[in-house]
Amino acid sequence: REFTANITHELKTPLTAISGYAELIANGMVEGEDDLRTFGGRIYREAGRLAALVNDILTLSNLDEAERATEGEAVPIGSTEPIELSRAIYAVEQRLEQVARQANVTISHETKPVVIEGVSRLIDELIYNLASNAIRYNRPGGKVQLITSCTRDGHCTLTVKDNGIGIPKDAQSSVFERFYRVDKSRSKATGGTGLGLAIVKHIARIHNARVKLESEVNVGTTITVVFETAH
Repeated sequence: REFTANITHELKTPLTAISGYAELIANGMVEGEDDLRTFGGRIYREAGRLAALVNDILTLSNLDEAERATEGEAVPIGSTEPIELSRAIYAVEQRLEQVARQANVTISHETKPVVIEGVSRLIDELIYNLASNAIRYNRPGGKVQLITSCTRDGHCTLTVKDNGIGIPKDAQSSVFERFYRVDKSRSKATGGTGLGLAIVKHIARIHNARVKLESEVNVGTTITVVFETAH
């Protein structure tokens, strides 16, 4: 019920904005090309926000279904395969370079050859959500590092580290909940849906991985995903 209520609220906000701007245009209440472009731009941004939200909701729905599947059932998440984490990181880094540049944030990597067994598109989604969050909740001149390594006991780790605004201690246990936002105004202003870390949590669980969070306000955040089986 709580999730349904949250979805309703989150969908209603951009839809109301789109409807309002479109009504002004339809009723001829926009004066000049400049105003028309302004309202068109706002509709475009709100539609993009709506599309991102729907996409994340569908992703969570599929992950929920996969987690609920009983043993022996076909799990609709895709087949597993060996994944070279450094290559997956490079692909995400390239996609986010422009986003990072626009936010005046430097994104870099420090990787070693690390191979895990997993679903390629889900691991890509996990890395993308962690990295985009690290950019979104950073500051101008900030840094984001994508790191792979192996622990002494042979487990593979993926770490995303930033020197951004950080997460207060009392919020750290809640950030992986659906629609939880530490800073709601900042998240919405930068296109956050409030579902990114919930998706990360589900993908990690499907891969029998653990997620560790370390954060300090005004110092930064480090999130490490520890995969139980190393190759």
